[in-house]
Amino acid sequence: MRRNVAGLVVVFVGAAVVQLATSNTYLRFVKPGMRWMLLAAGVILIVLAVADVLADTRKTPGHEHADDGHGHGHLLPRAAWLLVIPIFALLVVDPPALGADAAQRQSPVAAKPIAPKGNSFLSQSAGSTAPLPLAVRDYAVWAVWEKESMKGRNFQLTGFVTPGKNGTWYVSRIGLTCCVADGMAFMVEARGQASPPKNQWITVTGEWAEPTKRADGDVAAMTVTGIRTVTAPANQYE
Repeated sequence: MRRNVAGLVVVFVGAAVVQLATSNTYLRFVKPGMRWMLLAAGVILIVLAVADVLADTRKTPGHEHADDGHGHGHLLPRAAWLLVIPIFALLVVDPPALGADAAQRQSPVAAKPIAPKGNSFLSQSAGSTAPLPLAVRDYAVWAVWEKESMKGRNFQLTGFVTPGKNGTWYVSRIGLTCCVADGMAFMVEARGQASPPKNQWITVTGEWAEPTKRADGDVAAMTVTGIRTVTAPANQYE
């Protein structure tokens, strides 16, 4: 693989990164705030690769690459062509976001927050009878660690269905700190209703329920009174 072909591969890599960043596909891998960094990285790769190829083609014959003894000049390993396979895969295949399979490999126990998250709006809306929309990750933590502010309240959660053991099932979302490599499942046990299909996106309404106690900790729970199937959001992570 000559230098100009190697540069073409780098251009493909940069183009794939730009394509991810200019579509919603990048949301399958990283948080929304990283979009501009991906765009910048892709553009820089393309510019550097093109500049390198142009500089190489402008060299005089007396400055061409030395022969390697086999009449090929400086070559990159043929294995470098394998880089093209995942590049084209990213361009033509829409990869799925992490779902129930990833959640099932984690514990549904809500970790204790380092510092309590301000949820004063719960008390401000205490007189309302309408279900209060919450992120699954917030409900999963608050329902266990801030019970007093949750008792007797109705909530609305949107997530995907994760089957559990012995007929239990959960409304789940994957939370990201940076990217899918650090994805953490937040799960709320749903009670009182039959489970929809695995990975089905739903919006549930229901009342706070006493958490389920396990040997490794407590699991947030909700007594579900209504289930509605919905389309998966563009950003499936929280």
